[in-house]
Amino acid sequence: MSTPALVFGSAFHATIENYIEHKHKERTAPDIAELWNSNWRSKVEAEKNVDWGAEQPDDHHKDGLRIVTNKDVVSLVDSIRPKVDDAGLFMERKITLNVPGVPVPIIGYIDIMTADGVPGDFKTASMAWTDQKAKEELQPVFYLAALNQLGITVPRLAFRHYVITKAKTPKVQVIEHHHTWNEIFWLFELIKSVWRGIEQEVYPLNPGAWLCSPKYCSFWGNCRGRGM
Repeated sequence: MSTPALVFGSAFHATIENYIEHKHKERTAPDIAELWNSNWRSKVEAEKNVDWGAEQPDDHHKDGLRIVTNKDVVSLVDSIRPKVDDAGLFMERKITLNVPGVPVPIIGYIDIMTADGVPGDFKTASMAWTDQKAKEELQPVFYLAALNQLGITVPRLAFRHYVITKAKTPKVQVIEHHHTWNEIFWLFELIKSVWRGIEQEVYPLNPGAWLCSPKYCSFWGNCRGRGM
């Protein structure tokens, strides 16, 4: 089961990445509206089991079109210069983190690394991010740890969040944070702790996840729904 937000985010990511890739290779700006329309159709067709609820796919499509054609959004995307290495453009790059004592790798995908060597992630959000929210995100620490294992040095252990709100007038934020080696060491300990729990079949409750809902979790009735 998927959600409208996941379909929207996937189509948005693909549109931004397609735009940057086309502009880098062809040296001309593509029609971002056409890219959005194509990616939206593709993602909706690929996700056969989406719980649209009272919402309509066309409403989300129109929202996305309004956002990607906003002048501030286009200006942001035009300003981004991706890093190029032997594997090509550093976009949607698969990375793997190996943690001592954990027999399975942790796998993720970095949205982009810019020409100055700083990795980043594209986000759509219902409201603007605070600096504190960006700082507390765990995802960047994982990316930085995995890049370090690959021998890729990130200046100042920096990471950028490119946040675009879904408001009537979209707000564009570029939030950069510098992380520390202590955070990376803490991440390793956290992953090892989670793995030990898996080995012992101890699965802590995670009520903050989007799956924690009677719609999406088949165990909800035996967990949060017990008192109903």
